[in-house]
Amino acid sequence: MISKMDEVIERAVIAHRLDTITQEMSYALERSSRSPIFAEACDFACGICDGNGDLVSQINGIPILAAAGTFSVKEVIRKYRNQIAEGDVFIINDPYRGGNHLPDIGIITPLVVDKEPLFYCVSRAHHGDIGGSVAGSYNSKATEIFQEGLRIPPIKLISQGNLIQEVMDLITQNVRNPQMLQNDLWSQIGANKIGTARLDELIHNYSAAKLKETTKHLLGHAEKLTRQAIANMPDGDYFGEEWVDDDGFQANPIKIKVKVIIRGEEMTLDFQGTDAQVKGFVNSALVTSTTAAWIGALWALGPDIPRNSGAFRVIQVNLPEGSLLNPHDPAPVTLSTLTPASEIISAIFQALSAPAKERLPAGFGRYCGPSFYGVDPRNQEFYVGFAFCALGSGGGIWGRDGYPYMAPLSNFGGVRSPNIEANELQYPHLTLCHEMEIDSAGAGKWRGGPGIRYSLQFYGEPTNIVMFGDGMKIPPFALASGKPGSLNYVELLTPDEEKIPLASKESPRTLTKGAVLTMVSSGGGGWGDPWQREPESVWQDVLNGVISRTKARTDYGVVIDEGGVDWAGTKKLRAIS
Repeated sequence: MISKMDEVIERAVIAHRLDTITQEMSYALERSSRSPIFAEACDFACGICDGNGDLVSQINGIPILAAAGTFSVKEVIRKYRNQIAEGDVFIINDPYRGGNHLPDIGIITPLVVDKEPLFYCVSRAHHGDIGGSVAGSYNSKATEIFQEGLRIPPIKLISQGNLIQEVMDLITQNVRNPQMLQNDLWSQIGANKIGTARLDELIHNYSAAKLKETTKHLLGHAEKLTRQAIANMPDGDYFGEEWVDDDGFQANPIKIKVKVIIRGEEMTLDFQGTDAQVKGFVNSALVTSTTAAWIGALWALGPDIPRNSGAFRVIQVNLPEGSLLNPHDPAPVTLSTLTPASEIISAIFQALSAPAKERLPAGFGRYCGPSFYGVDPRNQEFYVGFAFCALGSGGGIWGRDGYPYMAPLSNFGGVRSPNIEANELQYPHLTLCHEMEIDSAGAGKWRGGPGIRYSLQFYGEPTNIVMFGDGMKIPPFALASGKPGSLNYVELLTPDEEKIPLASKESPRTLTKGAVLTMVSSGGGGWGDPWQREPESVWQDVLNGVISRTKARTDYGVVIDEGGVDWAGTKKLRAIS
């Protein structure tokens, strides 16, 4: 007879094993992939769902991708119920059928035992091109999803171990780098195969019944912890607003409004009052919006809650149909995993900043940069690249300054900055600078992380760029009397020395050889009164080039001379306020 303590230990061992399986899947995906967006930026997530499609384990990859896996699996189950066999593999990317946006392709592999799907391994990853009218598939001027790329509903790619070549051909013939996409799909399939093999080992070590009972317990435990965390917050209605700069067609900011309703152990996130869907590609379909809402709520509730479907059960999300956050098919949605997903989270942060007290940070920078594409003159091959080295920074939080290179919120540092030298080998450009931008961090008792200045000189001819992003009008918000972060800024310098400021959303632009593109990303917002920041910390920021002496004086009330802090001058200046 197994004791209560042994049962607790056994469940903990199984839970840890599920997590390590998802980690092993991610390592396999990273190391076997071909494209830089997989192998270096690691723009992917892996997870495990149970036989009902409920997420039971995910790695700390890209949050906006990982939590969405449950939607994709449930779409597969809905379509193929009683038709799922051992050796099947499914593929999906349609945002209106369980996907995020078209470049994020999900591969789903069931583990079938005695004709019953017990688990589903999921890998969801961002591919460099999924077709559409613009290379890289970020079409800032798309007005419908059909202009953004190939839509893949939940469909079998492999049936009982046999590749359905017609499906693979249909997909690869509609993208610009077919061999790279196919290789990366095989990496996802391989990662899932490792996952199902490890799960099969786990079943043989314990039994299918034990695994089913344990995963049910894990979901129930997460639900219990979530309910407890909500109950610890005061009942009430809490309001937050955030804004998207524009949609690339009209210049007016677009409102995201949330009312967070807390009653006992229940939480509802109601987005009534959010603006209607727009013409451009900043709309966000139901999966992405719901996932972002869960991320924001669970962040406020604390880090000890497992990020699985048990926790999601307690958090109800209301997304009005026809709004920016639940548009009607076929509205374009490609930017949604960056903007407005991050702004959904930001709105929740601002709503819950009081009841969550010191758990929430100030605003993060928003992504704003180009995709670039053309024919590499060194090998005459077509390429598509992205400016992952232009990431913005995180906001300050109680007790700690914001981290640089953490933005946007929907990724929370999951996307890695590629190696500069590797980037120069892969694409026909040179990196002229890659450094922190002085005076970009939002001031606070705990300041935001500084933004980044990143300059590229292109020598391919011609090179084409497409601008996509946000945050040129709306800065990262501050909390607790801090100051907002800086805005994004992008400038093109032509070979004849003409400087051209670029908008955050632009149609393809052709560059001549020698053109220089400079991106200055946002610094995060500040948390707390900047005049309460320790003068020595301000001095260190001046020494490190994070802030100037002028900023130290005006924003922090700290007087800096050649030797360091002028204590008498600082005391006098701070006494004035």
